[in-house]
This record gives sequence, structure tokens and C-alpha cells, in this order.
Amino acid sequence: MIRRTETAPDVTRADVRIVVITVRHTGDAADPQAGAETAAVRRSQQAWPDGLVSWSLFRSTDGQALMAYEQWTGDEALDAALAAHSPAAYVPGIPGAEPSASVRYRLNRSHVSPSRQDAVGCVVTPVFDVDGPERQRHFIDEVFAMTKDVPPMPGSIAAHFHTSLDGTRVFNYAEWRDEQSHVDAVTADDPRGVRRRVSGEIPGVRPCGYRRWLPHATLVAAGSGDVR
Repeated sequence: MIRRTETAPDVTRADVRIVVITVRHTGDAADPQAGAETAAVRRSQQAWPDGLVSWSLFRSTDGQALMAYEQWTGDEALDAALAAHSPAAYVPGIPGAEPSASVRYRLNRSHVSPSRQDAVGCVVTPVFDVDGPERQRHFIDEVFAMTKDVPPMPGSIAAHFHTSLDGTRVFNYAEWRDEQSHVDAVTADDPRGVRRRVSGEIPGVRPCGYRRWLPHATLVAAGSGDVR
């Protein structure tokens, strides 16, 4: 049995080893929310493979894209689901379109602010292209060192840094109270130059932009744990 909520997933679940992230560009869809709902319903009606902990769907605040965030117990479970030879074989990502390119990640490190008690109303996802695993580690170390003594911005809940298994990307899944809190943060003063350094001054790291997302639905197998 699949249980559904309209909340964001618990990113730091201890039973998760692999995260699969898929972004599908929807263009100027007439009703982005209806499109997201159709995808969520279709996913809930499909077979739920062993090892899939949760599947979450987000709508971009500009109405141009959908993002699926899947949590898996490990590579073996995901590989088995992909290798299944049956009409109901699992396809990662977002139902309702041709399969999108999915990327496998591992959660590397998280920073949680004192406002963790706030509900997650918006997720912001800066993505960085990097030159290999060493640059992944170095970049995350640099971000944590630069922000160690910086007070949290109002509305910031947590930042969860993911590294792609192929060594080419860093994906920051940042949780915020709402979209406006993040808008205010990126337009606020930056006296220590943290945003400037993160946005292009670390060798071997190239920012690829970010999107803001609204949680649409999270599906979990009944009894496999809670979402927030």
C-alpha cells in the first residue's frame, strides 16, 4: 500500500543510500499543477519496487518544470528494478512523458538551521558542474568553512549537499520556509562575499544556476517511515 502526503521528504533518512533526481521541462503548460497531479497519480498506480523508500514530486515556481526526488536503499535495489523484464518494469523519474535523464546522487553533508521546526514550503536547488570527486569534496568543505559563523538567513531551514556518483555534479537541496524567504536572502547584503565565491571563484567548480520548487506530493510505502 502506498501512502501519500503533500509534504517534502525526509532527506536525512538513515535507510537511504542512493538518491535519483530527474528534472522534466514542461514549457508553458496550461496548468502545471494539473500536470503534476496527473504524474503523481500515475506513479501511485504503478508497481512499487523493492528498495524504493520514497518518491517526491515538485513543481517549479516559474511553472516551467517538474522534479522527481527518489530515495533508494542502494544501487543494488535500483539496478534490480531497472533490470526487471516485465511490462511493469520501473522507470525512474516522472510518469507521463518519455523517460528523462536521471542522475544518481549520494547525500554528502547537511547543515540544519535552528528554524528546522518550520514546515518546508519551498526547495531551492543550486547545481554545480565540477571536475571530479576531489572537487566535489573540496567545494562542499569550502562552503561549510565560509558559512561556519554566518547567522542563518530568516526562513532558511536546511541545506543538503548531494554528490553525483559520476563525480561531475554537486546538487544542493536547500529547504526554505517559503519562496519569498529565499528571494529576500539572495537580494540581501553579502558582506563576506560568500555568494560571490560560491558563484564562480572556486577552481574546478562552475555554477549551473538554480530553481525554486514547491512540494507537490510525496509517496512512501506504508510502514517505511514518515515524511516531514
